[in-house]
Amino acid sequence: MDINRYNSEIRNCILEIQSSRGLDSAKILRSCDKLEDYGRQINDKALVGFACFTRGETYYLLNDMKNFYAQMIACLDPMEEIGEWGYVTMANNMLGIMSLNRGNAPFAMDYYLKAISYCQNYKLPDLEWMIHMNVASLYYNIGEYQKSLDQMEIGYHYIIAHPEMPDYYNNLITAYLGMGKNYLSLGKQTVAESYLAKIDYARLDDMNALLLDCLKARIYFSKRMDKQTDEAVAAINDKLSLDMPIMDMFDDLYDYLKMLMLRGKADDFLVAYSIVAELIEQTDIKNLKKKILSLKIRFYQQLDDREKYEKAAIEYFNMSELMEKENRMMVINMIGMRSSINNLVQINREVEMENELLQRQSQTDALTGIYNRAKLNSFGENAFEYAYQKHKPLAIEILDIDFFKQYNDNYGHQAGDAAIKFVADSLMKMRRAAKGGNVFCSRYGGDEFVIIYEGFTMEETKKLAENLKNMVEAENVEHKYSLASDHLTISQGICWGVPDEDARVWDYLHAADDFLYKVKKVSRNSIKIGTLDEERNK
Repeated sequence: MDINRYNSEIRNCILEIQSSRGLDSAKILRSCDKLEDYGRQINDKALVGFACFTRGETYYLLNDMKNFYAQMIACLDPMEEIGEWGYVTMANNMLGIMSLNRGNAPFAMDYYLKAISYCQNYKLPDLEWMIHMNVASLYYNIGEYQKSLDQMEIGYHYIIAHPEMPDYYNNLITAYLGMGKNYLSLGKQTVAESYLAKIDYARLDDMNALLLDCLKARIYFSKRMDKQTDEAVAAINDKLSLDMPIMDMFDDLYDYLKMLMLRGKADDFLVAYSIVAELIEQTDIKNLKKKILSLKIRFYQQLDDREKYEKAAIEYFNMSELMEKENRMMVINMIGMRSSINNLVQINREVEMENELLQRQSQTDALTGIYNRAKLNSFGENAFEYAYQKHKPLAIEILDIDFFKQYNDNYGHQAGDAAIKFVADSLMKMRRAAKGGNVFCSRYGGDEFVIIYEGFTMEETKKLAENLKNMVEAENVEHKYSLASDHLTISQGICWGVPDEDARVWDYLHAADDFLYKVKKVSRNSIKIGTLDEERNK
């Protein structure tokens, strides 16, 4: 929305809203009323839509889901009419979050898929990664932990490729915590715990600090580390408050409450339960109330407190009936919305058909001509499965150009593009020269590339990687802004091994990424090759 076309009073009102987000709810709501009134007077749909969206966002942070829902639905029509697809995408995304918390995963997925289709159709990658993270939460919610990890990976790799994004570090922590939760749910405590080591505790915001403590408590409990569990629980008790956006934290707090119940320490459970229950009461979402009531019932059953158990069971029954009514209203609202807002279903079908066509047409990177990330995803899964079935070695390498940002900033974007194409050409030369196995090369994003080596020993893999490094350096491309050399160089991280039943292609990619990180941390312009076991046991 271009705010410069409005008078100074309206511009200041919009700027005031933007600067007060999350700080002064009453002030934001007053400003939204003013904007909507003015927008309706002059028939300006942008102002009306912006006011409704901002009100919805504010009610979301206040845990007022009834008003949130009404405002988000109200913003869709004007924003679609003027083509403000970013706001339409964010509204669908937040409606998906609410639908999931209301216990309706199909509706939530419908909203998320709509949001993703808008992102792809209108080129909004800076929003799409967030939706994949929420789809990951949906899969986690229904116990599909592998699928949740796959979606989390998409968001994670976008984040690490864009360190310039606002709130980069807390977004990265969200990904770490999400992957840690999934690995813990899959019974891989050591892998889950490895994500704790990636986190700089001093840089956490309040919400992520609490969620980190919840994950720590659950990991320590699963490993029967009583002292560490007690310390994590004490830290959580200090952080729990009634000033938290429960919609963004419910799954973590619910899992934490389950852990406390299993642990059998009544005081800790009741302290946390009372706060979470009061936050949920603010939302008036029956599904969330029902879910924690089920914990309360099991808790009193465990204590053999018959009177409180029966009282909670009656409350649960009544809540179930109310939830059925709420779900019927959700269906009515969804049907009405689908009928009234620009035939969204038909739009989505057209978008999906167009996206399928584009995917078939384009599996190569436009700048370099080598395979792109979409092709990497499909090839990687097939190559990994083949290596697992045939017990053959597989290696995945991630490489990037050392101090590429400095190169791009000082020599210019055209020179930066030329450097990326030069490295891609070097990859293909190395691939053509490789003997004894298959080499797949793709651009991963920015100045990053991924190579998959099939059927090579560790020594052969390292030799091919060294050949590539030498090939790049032999051209002696000037890079006087690099701290690694006076010419263009690359850093390489490689994970090699014979896949086992506990591994996935993403595990190899993760390990390669970690090896690359270690290389860059110690000394750039180098190669680190290791195995998945080495990464698991670090």
